[in-house]
Amino acid sequence: MCRSRGRERGRGRGRERGRAADSAGADPLRDEADACLDGLAGVGGLEAMLAAVKVHFAAGYAAAAAALAAPAVSPQERTARDMAVTAEVACVLTVSERSAAALLAESAALTTGLPLTLSALGSGRISWQHARIMCDETSGLDPAGAAALEAHFLDPGAPFCCAWLPGRGAGAGQVPGQGAQLA
Repeated sequence: MCRSRGRERGRGRGRERGRAADSAGADPLRDEADACLDGLAGVGGLEAMLAAVKVHFAAGYAAAAAALAAPAVSPQERTARDMAVTAEVACVLTVSERSAAALLAESAALTTGLPLTLSALGSGRISWQHARIMCDETSGLDPAGAAALEAHFLDPGAPFCCAWLPGRGAGAGQVPGQGAQLA
């Protein structure tokens, strides 16, 4: 059972906004459920922060391995080196080489071309899945287009920025642009 009562409401949750202040503690089962959801939200934020750390380490290892190696003399040698880096990452993380290759590619994209996404991931504002989708959506764009798309969704100062991020706009269970709580 979850025993994290009394914690601050996390990640822009709107569950408490509709409740009267005097009803706090009147429904211990609801309080327990809310505490468990808040705990899960906190874990989600921590997972996102750890994903950002993993991105930094994966990109750092790939860069260090490239710097340590002599220049490749053939495309086959270059492919073999890339496969070796992927295999090392897969082994250390105990994941498949396909998953490791995806992590390395997404880490390179995040560290070189998507600073707002990496920052949001590191602060726990977006999940790893959101960051992966941003990598996918910007993969075919030039740097200016990728920066514009990233700013549209993640830069609070950008015009037409979406309010879907926790803590900016409507919280869970609320209608965007209104203070009404959903039933």
